[in-house]
Amino acid sequence: MTKNLLFLFFKTTKQKLQSQEPEPAQKKLAEIGAQLRQYREQQSICLDKVALVTMIRRNLLQAIEDGQLDQLPEPVYTQGLIKRYAEAMGLDGSQFADFFQIEPPPRSRTKLSWQDGPQLRPMHLYLFYTFLIICSVNSLSQLMGSSVTAKNGAGAEELALEQQEQARLAAEASSPLKNQKPDSYAAVEAARNGQNLDKSGHKPVMVSVTFKAESWMQVEVDGKTEFEGILPTGTVRTWQAQKQLVVVAGNAGGVMVAVNNGQAEQLGVPGVVKEVVFKADDLKPAAPPKNEG
Repeated sequence: MTKNLLFLFFKTTKQKLQSQEPEPAQKKLAEIGAQLRQYREQQSICLDKVALVTMIRRNLLQAIEDGQLDQLPEPVYTQGLIKRYAEAMGLDGSQFADFFQIEPPPRSRTKLSWQDGPQLRPMHLYLFYTFLIICSVNSLSQLMGSSVTAKNGAGAEELALEQQEQARLAAEASSPLKNQKPDSYAAVEAARNGQNLDKSGHKPVMVSVTFKAESWMQVEVDGKTEFEGILPTGTVRTWQAQKQLVVVAGNAGGVMVAVNNGQAEQLGVPGVVKEVVFKADDLKPAAPPKNEG
């Protein structure tokens, strides 16, 4: 029965498009949202579960069902959201997305006639060419002058940089690293190795996250939520905590995690929600990962 309803919906819609002018985007979105909501309710699927499967925020799914165009992004992105929603319901997502497609208005063409413009006489052309030659000569003179000035400035800048480098080498020779205190020496060595120490001498935890696929992400740093949202493929983000860092990913298989500049590893199984806790003391997960269906 559902397939028959969808067939009738697209058949009547196609007839409207052929016989009338294109419908406004608001009306198209309202019809699509009503069909998706009706099918979802027939399948007894809650909107939160659709949001988890499609990795689309619940408020965007609600806006599609309610036909609230002002709550959605640009039409090209809204088409992608409609397609993912329909495919998650087992429907033809491309057909729904194509129905929402908005064609740009036709451009007006204005014919220009050469006779409409002013007529140029030989005297006018002669004056124009004379003015053009004068401007070209002035521009060439200014360009050559600026080139000479730039060369002189570059020579002075190179000399200043050379003097600064010599002063830096002399300062390093007068205060070698081995004469520093043990605590200061350890801090310098830690900085060279890419590690930061706090005032108590403890090493904080730093987590670098690379997204191989789009995923929802929540990051908690020392008990405070630093980030929550959806990040696209190719995004690279880094967070650092003094005591504890908690990472929750909606698509664990699409997230690569590297701890303290170590080797990046896949967080979990694709399409599965996973939570991992990193502590600054042991730099290992403090609790086993939690998988949610």
